[in-house]
Amino acid sequence: MPIFDEPEGDDEHSADAPIRVCPHCATQSRTAGDFCPHCGKSFLKRSRRMSRRAKVVLAATLALLLLGGGGTAVALKIQSDNEAQERRERAARIAKEQREREERERRAEEKREREEREAQEALDEIELEGRTALEKDLRKAITKHARGLVSDGLLDGPILKSVCDPVGGGRDDLEAKTGKYECMAVSEENADGTMRGYSYDATINYDKFTYSWKLGDS
Repeated sequence: MPIFDEPEGDDEHSADAPIRVCPHCATQSRTAGDFCPHCGKSFLKRSRRMSRRAKVVLAATLALLLLGGGGTAVALKIQSDNEAQERRERAARIAKEQREREERERRAEEKREREEREAQEALDEIELEGRTALEKDLRKAITKHARGLVSDGLLDGPILKSVCDPVGGGRDDLEAKTGKYECMAVSEENADGTMRGYSYDATINYDKFTYSWKLGDS
């Protein structure tokens, strides 16, 4: 409990003076003076001056804080740069994979088209061989027919061979399903390469592998 000290007979300690509490000894005094009448110390607290050591410590602490903040900023900058680099590398990797995938697809498509083309060429070759064989058989059949007519006395011989020229469709027109031919049962060959004989009109059905003919005008 604080001690109350109230001296008498002093203006500083008159009844009008305020009651003050000494911050040092905690004694209450009625006084207008600036010093405690009990311990003699000032009622006013003096602000303590910061010692040199405290200033150094404070400066060091502030420096560490500043360095820490700068370090954090640097760390964040490095992290941001690393993330940006990772995004660029990921985008480049995705783009590379896309190019490689497109290249594989392109090569696969080219291979498929090449294989289809080669298969179609093989089929066309087979078709041409079949048509060539049909034309050969047609010529043989016309030659045989004409020679039979010679044997029957209906035509004058001899029949040397038969030749046929396409006039519609033909062997090389693979889109055509039939071919029209003008044929000749040759009875005479001249030195200049011309021929004489008996004309035939013929038709070959390439799909059914059949042919037919009839004797035309000589």
